[in-house]
Amino acid sequence: MKHKLLFISSFLLLTVYYTMAQRPQGGNSGSMPQEGIITGKIIDADLNQPMEYANVVLFQKRDSSMVTGTVTNADGVFKLENLPFGMYYLKANFIGYEKIIIKNIKIYPKQKSINLSTIKLKQSSENLKGVEIVADRSLIEYKIDKKVINVSQDINSAGGSAIEALENTPSVNVDIEGNVSLRGSSNFTVLIDGRPSVLEGSDALQQIPANTIEQIEIITNPSAKYDPDGIAGIINVILKKQIKPGFNGIVNASVATGNKYSSDFLLNYRTGKINLFGGMDYYKREMKVTGQWEQQTYSRDTTAYLISDIERMKIPDGYSFNAGLDYYPDKKSTLSFFGKYGYYKFGRDFNSNLHSYTFPESSDIYSIAKSSMKREGNYYNVTTNFIHKFSDNGHELSAMAYYSKRKSDITENMDEYISNNDWIIIDDNPSSIMTEEDGNSWDLRVKADYSKPIRTEGRIEAGYQSRMNYKNNKYKYNEFDAGQNIWVNNKEDNNEMDFTRNIHSLYFIFSDNIKKVHYQLGLRGEYTYRNIKNEQSPDAYIINRIDMFPTIHISHQFPNDHQLMASYSRRINRPRGRYLDPFPNYLNTYNIRIGNPDLQPEYIDSYELGYQKMIKSSFISVEAYYRITNDKITRIRTLHEKDVMMITFENLDKDYALGTEIMANLYATKWLQINASINLYNYRLEGEIINADVNKNSTNFDGRLNTIFKFNKSARLQIVGFYKGPSVTAQGKREDFFAANIALRKDFFNRNLTTTLKVSDIFGTMKFDYITSGEGFYSCNNFKRESQIVTLSLSYRINNYKNEKQRDKETDIDFEEDF
Repeated sequence: MKHKLLFISSFLLLTVYYTMAQRPQGGNSGSMPQEGIITGKIIDADLNQPMEYANVVLFQKRDSSMVTGTVTNADGVFKLENLPFGMYYLKANFIGYEKIIIKNIKIYPKQKSINLSTIKLKQSSENLKGVEIVADRSLIEYKIDKKVINVSQDINSAGGSAIEALENTPSVNVDIEGNVSLRGSSNFTVLIDGRPSVLEGSDALQQIPANTIEQIEIITNPSAKYDPDGIAGIINVILKKQIKPGFNGIVNASVATGNKYSSDFLLNYRTGKINLFGGMDYYKREMKVTGQWEQQTYSRDTTAYLISDIERMKIPDGYSFNAGLDYYPDKKSTLSFFGKYGYYKFGRDFNSNLHSYTFPESSDIYSIAKSSMKREGNYYNVTTNFIHKFSDNGHELSAMAYYSKRKSDITENMDEYISNNDWIIIDDNPSSIMTEEDGNSWDLRVKADYSKPIRTEGRIEAGYQSRMNYKNNKYKYNEFDAGQNIWVNNKEDNNEMDFTRNIHSLYFIFSDNIKKVHYQLGLRGEYTYRNIKNEQSPDAYIINRIDMFPTIHISHQFPNDHQLMASYSRRINRPRGRYLDPFPNYLNTYNIRIGNPDLQPEYIDSYELGYQKMIKSSFISVEAYYRITNDKITRIRTLHEKDVMMITFENLDKDYALGTEIMANLYATKWLQINASINLYNYRLEGEIINADVNKNSTNFDGRLNTIFKFNKSARLQIVGFYKGPSVTAQGKREDFFAANIALRKDFFNRNLTTTLKVSDIFGTMKFDYITSGEGFYSCNNFKRESQIVTLSLSYRINNYKNEKQRDKETDIDFEEDF
């Protein structure tokens, strides 16, 4: 509670201070007329898009003293008012971009108002005298409400998926199964080009080839315009799409040790009022995991032990096609169509040698367990977008309709053979079970957004969205009859579940500037209807609920490239369908899963305070964050019967995450770029599990070092190392681990062909150790992922798909000559 009050107080003090503060305009004396106005617009030179929160500072020409400054609004527009007559120069810049200086700006009675028109900022880079250096974006860019990872600059992600791209990113961690967590939470929303993904979370990221990604945006405190789903926020994957006229494209292929393959292509044709684009991708990546699992269960005066040596193989496999059309009927309107069809298959083979015995009475049993799981299905989605810009200053209306459908069939076979202590099978008639789950789902979304500038730098935004979602899952449990050599369905253990959820949302956002402080206030209201029907239960679990989600964003741009930002958002994590299904699902011989229909959603209060400082082409950022999760959804393991464990889900009271993340992006020399980050946070759990109080906390440390050596304009080497400190869970803890990757990239044929050679986990240190305990049981798991994987990737650009330009570090413009 003290932390919460501290953050709220900080927000109020920051707002009141800058609202009341009165600073002189630092120019001529107060007796001089202060009637001058300077306006302009700042855009990204490459993307031709407005840049929000770009820094604009005005200086006296005679002594270079600062007069005033501001930041641009969402349309890139800025306005400096109440300026004394005199001679000035203006600096415009943004973190990661080259600075532009506009000289000889003169304000006098006959020229009180000056419009600098459009100022184009270019991505910063280094120049060597007499040598052309191709422009590079920073690996990571910080904006007021998000981190932007420029995947095309990350050599180590070549040939992988979005998972590999995120593995090298601050705030993000990837576990042994390829599951992504953002600031300690695996619950986040995945968007693809701002659209919802058919698949969820890490499953969605696994399907996207890294070579097709331009950028990944990490938004930890989204505004009210976005859905409030997800504890940690939003990961928005922005795919490559060319804006140059004519025909162009890119083709990628990769191969890696251990049966890993991927390929994809993107083609684009733009002419006049039409832009056509399409592509295809295919991937298959086997991943081997080895380890040991030890479990102890306690019953009266007897302890049962189960020791297992494990070998597991994961095989994600799939392909997809996509195509789209942009139509520009006039200069102010865009109509877009996009469609995607895909097939995915996820296989997992799990083999283990089991040794079970009891104490004090000894009864040793040796067995070999073999299980296989296959999840496969197809999916498609179609999207229509319309945007109309009433003016160039950001007055616009947009609408979107989105529909997706997905089929998911899961089959799992489990066989257990009796063996001797040398693991030689002595009984050819195994105990066998097979579970089948057939799933179908669809999702329909319709939304409209409106934005209008007000006054000088203010803006109002409003919108509506309707989300309708339906899922149907059929579950079958089968046992093998060795005598008849057939599978027999156990109808008592069959089940069918229908899940319906409709959410209707309205939001409103108001933003403006007070002096040099930019603020944004938002509120989103949602009505939720949810209905769960279960074949085995006569009860229907219905929810009708109204929720409110406020958001606050505040920023202040100081002189000399300092920026301070603060934000707050309230979010929600709605439990998944399988978390709610009360019917038992057998995962294997020793584990069953039972959902909890009374599970409540989690509500999250997220606070952030950030500081950034630009030092020439380098920058440093410090972020403090505090997150409270109410009604924390927790995975619980309990002893079900004998040595069978039951997995279910409960609402804990709360968890807390309080931490600081420091990142520096340094151009140490013209040939060396260093990106380093440290995340230090305290994680605390409070609540009650199975009538037992839980109060655990741990101080966690994550570190990451990313270095790029530029040998020349066509060759570079990247080395990435990261450390993940130990952490607690509701019923145990996870140990620390370290890993490092290295990659070399070389360009040929005027940068049309790029080759990349990569080695992942070069020291073989990627391991995961977990301990879990509770009433009547204790378990210890040690796993090690396949290491020292060598990957070769090729990328070929058709008609110079990526247009590179030479950059200068700073640009001077004379107002009298150039405007």
